Amino acid sequence: MKVIVLLSTFNGEKYLCDQVASIAKQSFHNWELVIRDDGSTDSTPELLRKFSSRCSDNIKIKQDGLGNVGSVASFSSLVKDAEADYLFFCDQDDVWLPDKIDKTLAAMRVAEDRFGADTPVLVHTDLSVVDCDLQLIAPSLWGYQNLNPHLGSSLNRVMSQNCVTGCTVMINRPLAELAAPFPENAIMHDWWLALIASLFGQVVCLQESTILYRQHGNNSLGAQKWGVKRVIDSMLQSQEVRSTMLRTMRQAQVLLDSYRAKMTSTQIAMVEAYATLPLMTKTARITTVLKYKFLKHGIMRNIGFLLNLVMLERSTP
Repeated sequence: MKVIVLLSTFNGEKYLCDQVASIAKQSFHNWELVIRDDGSTDSTPELLRKFSSRCSDNIKIKQDGLGNVGSVASFSSLVKDAEADYLFFCDQDDVWLPDKIDKTLAAMRVAEDRFGADTPVLVHTDLSVVDCDLQLIAPSLWGYQNLNPHLGSSLNRVMSQNCVTGCTVMINRPLAELAAPFPENAIMHDWWLALIASLFGQVVCLQESTILYRQHGNNSLGAQKWGVKRVIDSMLQSQEVRSTMLRTMRQAQVLLDSYRAKMTSTQIAMVEAYATLPLMTKTARITTVLKYKFLKHGIMRNIGFLLNLVMLERSTP
């Protein structure tokens, strides 16, 4: 059995060699790494050509001529053309621990044995947060950010907050075929995959760090320690918070538009309720959130969520 690792690069020359080397050192050997560059202007394309020429059996470069399309569309392109039973997602600046593939694959097999091989399954893991020199900042990203991924695996929770980190994700073929291509309004590829898996299959959390999650100041998202400072920063960035909140609701609407025919009446009602929160009165918004338990992780996040929700300007249909 072969697995495919999908990597989208963009100006990743500084740490890319470390990441590729860590994949080459996996205890699981039957892998293929497929890389798509998203329009880099540094030496990344040259590095990719060298990787491919040295390891042509294991490393392939995807050339689609699309140029810079952004992370979501880049990974969508990679998934669309990947022909394997299992797909891993990879970022350009982390380091995989040697048994990452083996341990994640084992969790996937347990899930497929339990729920059936035709069930769409996403497996994700914890991460160790490290600095640019791989010195440990926190042994657990979930602990560092006060996240409970087991609570965050149900559809009502995933719509409002994503705790799946893309560079830890593995999906099976049924999920890949159902979720791709990723829509334009998907906030991130990992969030979209988590939504589809929670809607039609299973999200499995492996409570073990399998990656050194490098923080270097230029991360697309990165790890932000949860605490009083983070709460205050969120309060000071209320417009940004509400903008992101609205994006989650637009994402829910796309989910509904794309999969309504496959959803149960209960699922339709739930997704429709979340997607239409901006159309409701303030009282109706709170009532709907409590009814469907559209909650985040922790008391402070939920207080902030409710406050920002009632302060959203009401939209018109």
